[in-house]
Amino acid sequence: MANILYAWEFGAGLGHLGAFLPLARALRDQGHHVHWGVASSIAAARLLDQEGFTWLQAPTFPEQGQQGPPLSYADILLRFGYAHAADLLGLTVAWRELMRLTQADILLADHAPTALLAARSLGLPAVLFSSGFCVPPRQIPAPNMRPWQAIPADQFVAIEQPALTSVNAVLAHFGKSPLKGVTQLFDVAEDTLLGFPELDHYAQRGPARYWGNLPDAGVGAPAPWPDVPGKRIFAYLRTEARHHEAVLAALYALGLPTVVFFPGAPETLIARFAAPHLTFTQAPVDLARTGQEADIAITYGSLSTTTRFLLKGKPVLLLPWHLEQFLMARRVEEMGAGLLVDPEKPADDLPQKLQRVVFDPLFAGNAQAFARKYAAFPQEVVINNLVRRIEELCP
Repeated sequence: MANILYAWEFGAGLGHLGAFLPLARALRDQGHHVHWGVASSIAAARLLDQEGFTWLQAPTFPEQGQQGPPLSYADILLRFGYAHAADLLGLTVAWRELMRLTQADILLADHAPTALLAARSLGLPAVLFSSGFCVPPRQIPAPNMRPWQAIPADQFVAIEQPALTSVNAVLAHFGKSPLKGVTQLFDVAEDTLLGFPELDHYAQRGPARYWGNLPDAGVGAPAPWPDVPGKRIFAYLRTEARHHEAVLAALYALGLPTVVFFPGAPETLIARFAAPHLTFTQAPVDLARTGQEADIAITYGSLSTTTRFLLKGKPVLLLPWHLEQFLMARRVEEMGAGLLVDPEKPADDLPQKLQRVVFDPLFAGNAQAFARKYAAFPQEVVINNLVRRIEELCP
C-alpha cells in the first residue's frame, strides 16, 4: 500500500481540505496511508480530527508586500519566498523532509508549487489536485492574470526572471536540470485540473483536461433555516470580504429566510443585524443538503462552495476579496448565473444586484442550464478514476 502526501501551501479557508476529503477517504478505504501537509492547522482541526486523520503543518512563507496587485503567477510566487534563492531553498528543504518523514510514494499538490519543486528535486511523482488558478497555462513567461488591463509583454518577462532564477538555483543545488519558465513546475505525472472549463480562472487557457467536481465532503450540520416564508438564501461570508456589512444590510432589508455561515463574525456585528429572518452560524454547514434547500447563494468567491450551488442550479451573488476569487466570479458572471460585487468599488448597487439574483429568472435559468449540462456527470466515477491513476503512478 502507498504513502500519499497531500500538500496544501497557498490559500485559506476550508475549501481546500473539504475538496480533498472524499478522495482521502476513498484512498484510505483502499488501504493507502494518507498524510496531510496543510497551510492551516486550525482549518485541519475543524475538519480532519473527526475523520480520524492526522496532519502536519506545511512549510509556508509570510507574504511579502509588493508594489501593486499581482499581475502573473510568477508575481504571486515572488510574494511567497521566491524572490530570493536562500528563502526558497529553506522552504524546499522543509518540504523534502516532510516527504521523507511521511515516506511519501507520491505527491498530490493542492496549490503547492514549492512542494512540486521539492518533489522534482527528489524524483517523486506528482499529481495536480488543483483548480485552474493554481495551475497557470504553460506559457513563458507566465501569462497576464488581469486580462482587462493592457500590460506590456516585456513586463511579464521582468517579473518572472527573479522567481525563475531562484527556482533554478534550488534545482542546481540538488543537481537537477533548470527550467525555462516557472510554469514548467506544473509539468508533472498527471496534470488534469479539478473543476469545469466554464469556471476555469484562465478563460484563455485553451484545450485542457478536467476531472470535474468531486462529491461533497458531507460534513457539517443542516442549515438552521428561519421559520418565515419566501425564497431561501444561504450566505457564506468572511470578514476579509470588503462588502460583508453591506450585504448583511441588504439581507436585513430584504426580509427573506436567510442562513449566514460567518466564521469569526464579531458578536457586535451579529447583534446589529439580528432579525427573525436571519440566522447566523459559525459551525460548518452541510453544503450538499443546503444546496438543495436554498434558492440562492451568496459566497465570497470560493470555487468549491460556488460550484456546489451551481451544480444544484442555484444562482449566486459573489463577494470576492482577492484575485483568485475575482477571476472565478467573472466567469460566473459571464455565464449569466450570478453577479459580481467588485471589491475595489463602492457597494452602492449591492441591494439591486441582490434583488436581481433573487428575483430575475434569467440567473436561475442559466444556473440550471449549467446543472443540467453536468447532471449525469458521475462524481463517484471521478473518485474511482483518481484512485486508479494515483495507484498507477506509485512506484
